[in-house]
Amino acid sequence: MSRILVVGSGDIGGGLAQSLAAKQHEVWGLRRSDKPVGAGVTTLSADVADMESLIGILPEPIDYLVYSVASPEFSEAGYDKFYVQGLTHVLALLKQMHVTPKRVFFVSSTSVYHQHDGSWVDESTDVQPTAFAGKKMLEAESKLHESGVPHTVVRFSGIYGPGRTRLINQAKGGSHCDPEPDIWTNRIHRDDCIGVLAFLIEQDMKGTALEELYLASDPTPAPLYDVLEWLKDRIGDVEDDHDIPEASRRGNKRCSAKKLQQLGYRFKYEGYQQGYDEILTELGY
Repeated sequence: MSRILVVGSGDIGGGLAQSLAAKQHEVWGLRRSDKPVGAGVTTLSADVADMESLIGILPEPIDYLVYSVASPEFSEAGYDKFYVQGLTHVLALLKQMHVTPKRVFFVSSTSVYHQHDGSWVDESTDVQPTAFAGKKMLEAESKLHESGVPHTVVRFSGIYGPGRTRLINQAKGGSHCDPEPDIWTNRIHRDDCIGVLAFLIEQDMKGTALEELYLASDPTPAPLYDVLEWLKDRIGDVEDDHDIPEASRRGNKRCSAKKLQQLGYRFKYEGYQQGYDEILTELGY
């Protein structure tokens, strides 16, 4: 049994915490609210952006730390506060407590990739983000690299799943994308996000040598046009097509998770059809 602290216990972090607790690990889930994380998880209430709120509540010792926060603000200040400063606060406090986890897992994003030409990207690809989200994520990754603690960064692509229906709503509203040139999109189901993190923790527990970086995205990148048209056909009753610029204003790259698959992870949802069909069925379509 391991002692595991999950910082950021929302949809993914909270699901991971409950999954680990169900396997009889001792798990703490830290979140800003005092709402219980779930069965078997000790809930801790604090704000990573406020270091004083963290003092005196972090468990010790801990074997693993998972940092999986979500910024409540989509702004440069928000990303700096919750990703860069928040991670810095937690690492600094653990150092003051003389607590060194066996490994720290940081949930990052494929927004760090600057490629917009449809090319493939993986863990070896150069990253020079131009938007604040990617810049701040990369800065947070750097803080972890500089900390000296054993660590693994996991870059998730676009997360979808129950409650994450933005693209479904766009399809229903007649959002349109030209079929050519291809605008490549990448996604990962929230259950696979949880699965990837749990898998990596289990591998470390077994003594498997982990890399410091993994890209996590389902094995089937797809053009945005194909995804939208499939959703419209599956939903049936949708508005007439019309251009919605924001539907096409996104990255154009193909993410490879081969390194993660070579390690032994098997995706539950290997493509968008499987995941979205399940969501639409639950929504009554």
